[in-house]
Amino acid sequence: MRQKLQSEADAKLRTALENMRYKACTEEDIDFLKTRIVGEHPPNPSLCDPRFHDISIITAWNSQKDRINELGAHRFATDHGQPLIDFFSDDKWAGGDNSMGKAKKNKKQLMHRSNCISQQDQQELWSLSPHTSDHFAGKLQLCVGMPVIIRNNDATELCITKGQEGTVAGWKTSLGSKGQCVLDTLFVTLTTPPTDVQIDGLPLNIVPISKTTKKISVRLENDAVVHIEREQVNILPNFAMTDYSAQGKTRHYNVVDLQHCNNHQSYYTCLSRSASAEGTVIMQAFDRRKITGGASGWLRQEYRMLELLDEITLLKYNNECPEFIQGHRRNSLASLYQQWKGRLYVPCRVPRQIRWNAADPLNIDNGLDNVEWKVVDKKKFLEEKKKVEFINFVPAKGSKPVETTILEKRKAEDELVNPIIKKKTPSSIFGTEMAENQVGLKWDSVNYSCAYDSLFTILFHIWFASPHKWNKHMKHFTEFTDLLLKGFQQTIVSTVSIEEVRDNVRYSLNKYNDENFPLGPSLTSVSELAHTMLGTEQDSFAWIRCENCSAKVPTGKKINHIYCPIVNSASSTADWLTLKWFTQPCNATLCSSCNNIVHGQWQSDTPPKMLMLDIFSQQLSISHQVCVKGNKLNTKLHLKGVIYYKDKHFTSIVIDSLEHVWYHDGMTSPKLVNCNVDLSALSPSMLMSRNGSSACLVIYSRLL
Repeated sequence: MRQKLQSEADAKLRTALENMRYKACTEEDIDFLKTRIVGEHPPNPSLCDPRFHDISIITAWNSQKDRINELGAHRFATDHGQPLIDFFSDDKWAGGDNSMGKAKKNKKQLMHRSNCISQQDQQELWSLSPHTSDHFAGKLQLCVGMPVIIRNNDATELCITKGQEGTVAGWKTSLGSKGQCVLDTLFVTLTTPPTDVQIDGLPLNIVPISKTTKKISVRLENDAVVHIEREQVNILPNFAMTDYSAQGKTRHYNVVDLQHCNNHQSYYTCLSRSASAEGTVIMQAFDRRKITGGASGWLRQEYRMLELLDEITLLKYNNECPEFIQGHRRNSLASLYQQWKGRLYVPCRVPRQIRWNAADPLNIDNGLDNVEWKVVDKKKFLEEKKKVEFINFVPAKGSKPVETTILEKRKAEDELVNPIIKKKTPSSIFGTEMAENQVGLKWDSVNYSCAYDSLFTILFHIWFASPHKWNKHMKHFTEFTDLLLKGFQQTIVSTVSIEEVRDNVRYSLNKYNDENFPLGPSLTSVSELAHTMLGTEQDSFAWIRCENCSAKVPTGKKINHIYCPIVNSASSTADWLTLKWFTQPCNATLCSSCNNIVHGQWQSDTPPKMLMLDIFSQQLSISHQVCVKGNKLNTKLHLKGVIYYKDKHFTSIVIDSLEHVWYHDGMTSPKLVNCNVDLSALSPSMLMSRNGSSACLVIYSRLL
């Protein structure tokens, strides 16, 4: 902890951090931390306070850091009346050789025969945020006096080290291979360096940072990975930094955004940078669950073991430790210490949050401490394992035992009379699994469930096509989607039925709002159900690209997961979305960079991967695909299901990954019925009705 003062608030901050380290914050700690959230009235701090201007914000995500840096650069230039200069990198294709390291399996890799980059590709590379290119920026927007952070250990003896902060003092430039402005040398005034730096010909604490060449991997908007060789000065604007980069720093004014911090350790890292409580500012509300409730068992065990080893070290230093407490491993030392003091003995220096007792003991397993280490031959190990399995095999009574022979690997020329068919993964058997099991929900005749049956059946088959990716994407949308996804996973291993999953979610919704989600023979709105299930907390904000300066101009509106269209000049769902996400000239805004009027189609850094349209009583035909415009690329969403309504009853159709159409009516049969038709054979207008029922909800999703 880095507190420099001893006021009452500093004492509360210190106590909160001590408890936060062990995820054991009390109500008093939470109340104190709330007083450091930005507000309009004291004691809450205000961001209008000049002390917090140009202070780097600690945040959790690199994408947020880059966006804050981009906005901060424009704001700084405007405030100081200086032009913002663009400095571009010099790039060329590097190829996908082993020097770049192994790429992740789920990333596409693009190969190039020539190292020359076209102008169009180069513009796209320059437009990407630094976090997509190993934090080695393609375009730097700088002006004199702007805060920057050094990203490489160029000269440790001159304090030019990774993480060192400073401000821009000047630069030398040249023209690049495409006529762009390129930085040759950037002069940086170091901010509070460990020692003063004096270079001949330069003022005190001003150092030169030359451009360097580096091979990097760049992740494009479509998740493809390309390898380039980039020449650029390795610095970034310093209006934001991640919690990882903030480690080791002491900050007199510490502005933090805790919204997306993963756990209590991340919270602790951010807040423990503060030199005082008065200088600590929390940007917005935080999740108290992440810093209360106690640390996990393994982490608590680790903390306890470290405290025990600290006590042993102190006793040995003071010559107070018995000679028999000797060992080369920490388990040995701790076990011998417990034999001396007893298992329930707790050193006085151990913090109260992790102290152990009879109900919660510190158990140390020392049984494997002296096992001899050896290298295991994997092939021999597997052969021995097979032998043991065959030997221990007991045939069923009355059956003929199998000969216990070990099967050898077949030669390439051996013929297979009865080849073994490998079991396919769920992601590759979507159509097959559907054809065999026809998974659907059975209608509940006591508590009418057709709204839940129709929606959950479609969501299940979307999820089943790629469970791991959809779990990651839909995680924490709402508590109800969490419950639904966990239930889907349980149905795969047959621990619960899909109807039980539906009922669990339904009872939770009823408890949340019994008026909108009643039990018994009452109708539930499928639109209200979809809105509540998906929520709006994860929705991303839209922006428009300025045609004049290429800056991102926020629209202040969200790209949601579900909409209730109002019929306009559009005739289809695809046309309606295009008009919905298009800012008309009458609603246009001004670009904060060049002050020009901007209008056009909305874009999003994180376009939704699932979209629902409530088209009840609307005359919109149902498009097979819709598009959401992302940064440079369009995200295609494919039609995955339509819910129909007639006479207080909901039915649905489901479209699988092969675009086969299946019909579901839980009242007649829980299983899906093959319509024996492909989606391509159904026109958008034909999808508007089914067996006399009218379409009321349309569901699109991306193919993950």
